Amino acid sequence: MTNQTAEATPGEIAEKAQAAAQMLESAVFNDCFLSMNRQIIDQILATPAEASAERERLYSLFKSGQMFVQQFAGLVNNHELATQEEDV
Repeated sequence: MTNQTAEATPGEIAEKAQAAAQMLESAVFNDCFLSMNRQIIDQILATPAEASAERERLYSLFKSGQMFVQQFAGLVNNHELATQEEDV
């Protein structure tokens, strides 16, 4: 994503930031994301104490989801900062 953003025009970056913001504000996206997180946490809690490798795998899935959403938020935040700097 970083390379694509660096090569994108300001208009393309603005479009991507707008699309990311819409995704983050989407009730459907957020409901699905929360449901996924709940399912992963429930699976972690149901994992037997001796299954540490499985808990680690599930935790990695959970963290990957968090990083995925952070990519959207980062795109929006970077665009907003760039826009603010242009306005100054």
